[in-house]
Amino acid sequence: MSTQQHINQLTEVLHLYYEQGLNQKMISKKINASVSTVSRMIKEAHELGMVEITIKYPFETIPSIANDLKNKFGLKDAYVLPATGSSYYDQVKNLGQVAAKVLDSYFKENHILGISLGMAVASTVRAFNNTEKKGSQIVRFQGAADFELMEGTNLAQILADKVNGKATEIPSPWLLPTAEVCETIINDPAVKRIIDLAENADLGLVGMGSMDPAHSTLLRNQLLTHEQLDQLRKAGSVGEIFGKHYDKDGNTLDIDFNKRTASIRLECLKQIDTVIGIAVGSCKAGPLRGAIKGGLINVIVTDLDAATKLLEND
Repeated sequence: MSTQQHINQLTEVLHLYYEQGLNQKMISKKINASVSTVSRMIKEAHELGMVEITIKYPFETIPSIANDLKNKFGLKDAYVLPATGSSYYDQVKNLGQVAAKVLDSYFKENHILGISLGMAVASTVRAFNNTEKKGSQIVRFQGAADFELMEGTNLAQILADKVNGKATEIPSPWLLPTAEVCETIINDPAVKRIIDLAENADLGLVGMGSMDPAHSTLLRNQLLTHEQLDQLRKAGSVGEIFGKHYDKDGNTLDIDFNKRTASIRLECLKQIDTVIGIAVGSCKAGPLRGAIKGGLINVIVTDLDAATKLLEND
């Protein structure tokens, strides 16, 4: 094959992949080549400078505020969406559009991606475009039964289907009746193997639960009462990630509730190279600040209301 013929073939593959939206498996059948050959051709085209990618977020972000957040907190990256004045649910949906693009930019082939559950993560997963991530695994950071979360508990499988990857879930309800029951379940060899996988993820995507009754994931899903939420606040909780409550400095609280939630240890997020935290509204400024201070997240996708509160003096 001549050099020009090879360039023409690379151009055809790029056209099918980027303009027609075909995945690598579909392209391999169309040009009668293996999937690995298609992958190498796309990589070669990038190296030859045939591809120029510009990420165009569906909503205008505010780089100046994002840079202020990065400088103040030493973040790897930050994205700030203007406050739209729409409902809280619409704001979460809009932020999910941005977060999906951010996730795609960090999510690579053969990555183990750990995710929490909740409204913000659900919005991100559903906004994520079908983009093959060869050899990837999506593992849930927490257990959850179908009846526990109205936002849906099948997010790992939805995302795995979009990237042609493998989904793995902790086979347990999220909230157990006692600390002893929870301890028994998470130390079961089959469960522990999945928790170990999640704790060693390459990339993380998490939402943060608020202590504001109007926006509490746990309260909305009737996993605790108003009185119990108030007790958690009095114990020093500023927020929770996959059910693990933490204080204003991001330290895990030594409380019974944390010992009853089947999930990875909160501290394990510090060992993951990139953890993207998604949060909307001024009510999430406390959870965001605590998670950032504790080193639990290092990339944030948020809105102007939360960002403004974060930039105020502690």
